[in-house]
Amino acid sequence: MPRKATKTALPAAVSAPPAPPASAASPSSPSSPSSPSPAEEPLPASSPSAKVHSVHLTKPLGLLGWDHLEPVLLAALATEEPLLLIGKHGTAKSFLLERLAQALELNYRFYNASLINYDDLVGIPVPDSTQTRLHYISTPTAIWDAEVVFIDELNRTRPDLQNKLFSIIHERRVQGVRLEKLQYRWAAMNPPPSDEADSSEVYLGAEPLDPALADRFGFLIEVPDWCDLSKEEKGVLLLDQFRGRHEFPVDVAQVVAQTRALYADFCTHPPDLTAYFIALESQLQTAGTRFSSRRLSTLFRTALGIHAARLTLFSLSGDPSPKPTLENTLFLALAYGHPGLAAGGVDRVALLALHRHAWGIAGLREDDPWKELLGITDPLKRVLHALRPGFSLSEADFSSLVLEAVSSQRCQELSAAVALVIYLRLRSSKRIAATAAETLASQLNRVLTPATVTHRVYGHALSRCREVANLCSGLGSGPRDAYTRNLLNAFLPDGLREITPAELIKVFHKLWEQFGLGKE
Repeated sequence: MPRKATKTALPAAVSAPPAPPASAASPSSPSSPSSPSPAEEPLPASSPSAKVHSVHLTKPLGLLGWDHLEPVLLAALATEEPLLLIGKHGTAKSFLLERLAQALELNYRFYNASLINYDDLVGIPVPDSTQTRLHYISTPTAIWDAEVVFIDELNRTRPDLQNKLFSIIHERRVQGVRLEKLQYRWAAMNPPPSDEADSSEVYLGAEPLDPALADRFGFLIEVPDWCDLSKEEKGVLLLDQFRGRHEFPVDVAQVVAQTRALYADFCTHPPDLTAYFIALESQLQTAGTRFSSRRLSTLFRTALGIHAARLTLFSLSGDPSPKPTLENTLFLALAYGHPGLAAGGVDRVALLALHRHAWGIAGLREDDPWKELLGITDPLKRVLHALRPGFSLSEADFSSLVLEAVSSQRCQELSAAVALVIYLRLRSSKRIAATAAETLASQLNRVLTPATVTHRVYGHALSRCREVANLCSGLGSGPRDAYTRNLLNAFLPDGLREITPAELIKVFHKLWEQFGLGKE
């Protein structure tokens, strides 16, 4: 049975970090024509499929729903970084890549990785005249003269062959021999099985791609399926088959050359994005995702390539819409450069939160207190950090941290526990705004003013009530245990479904210690 892939999930604690102060600067390079301006382009949505400027490299071919991918595809052509398309069967992955190769007039080789033998790639090995080395008799399918290699069904490849394809994708080499003519290394795969997938959509034999191999692709693109199209697009697509062969409306080679020239200029004079990538890696690591040094370096390159592509398409389109910004470009690079896409998908909402968080950190001065705070992913730890003696933060900013820490918890019982310890710590101070205090009070009303109510309970609720009664009987008479009883009883009889009473006690007692509320 194929291994099931799981979506790369990032913790809810990073899903909505507080925005940095409005005075924060954006990372930029004064010498670069691509320096971002917050007023130029709206922030990206959680899905990177927002409208972009385009001269339509895909729609004229009958490919609908691909418009938002054009800057990434153009960047792959300009940078020559390896490209992996991920999508279901019948989504025109092979068709697009073959037509791009034809438009660029390049010698194209197609290989189905689930069917080929190694000899299909290299030809027939024979010893040389000295009987000490092998050379290869080329065949029509051999790779030696190829300028474009497209490997389909990559995640159905036998492990031994996948290891041999690795060097082609990573180094442009076969058996250690450099493929001098090879420019582009493209591949495609079906989505690996996941826990969320319908059983009818599982591709037998499809595996999550080996992480080391996935890390060699600069661009990983999930392509649109029929269900992603609008009703109008579906109608157009059904009729499009009768139009015959479609041609590109632009000179693809010229557009690629223009993008490549701009990309080369960016590489010569790169914008200062080092603070962003350092902050991004820190956020990813805290969230439990590791990016290698290679991946971060690749992301820097591909971001410059995507920005060059976006600016090229923008200039050719004549669209009066806002000019592309580096902030949005960096999210596109991250969203279409995450190796987790080859292993079952990525939580884009959480990814967007990490991106915005890293961008905010990168734009702050070194002496700005938010620089420290935004470097902390866990909202609760931010509050604890801001409570340190001598840490200067305005009432409004601190209130924002408090409310975010309460709202970020996964269930109402945990939110109440966090709100309670913060209230107890701050009740005699003036650190938070009145509106924030009112919000805390609304969370704690049932905890601080318990009511005596008679309920008729059965089944699960009865078991929970008995469990809480048993746990409460073992608690002491000090302040911590008194508040513990209130917290537990506040959610009876219908609460405590997402967390057990014992777990809630453990969390609350740990919070009590963290916030220095005294010992029992």
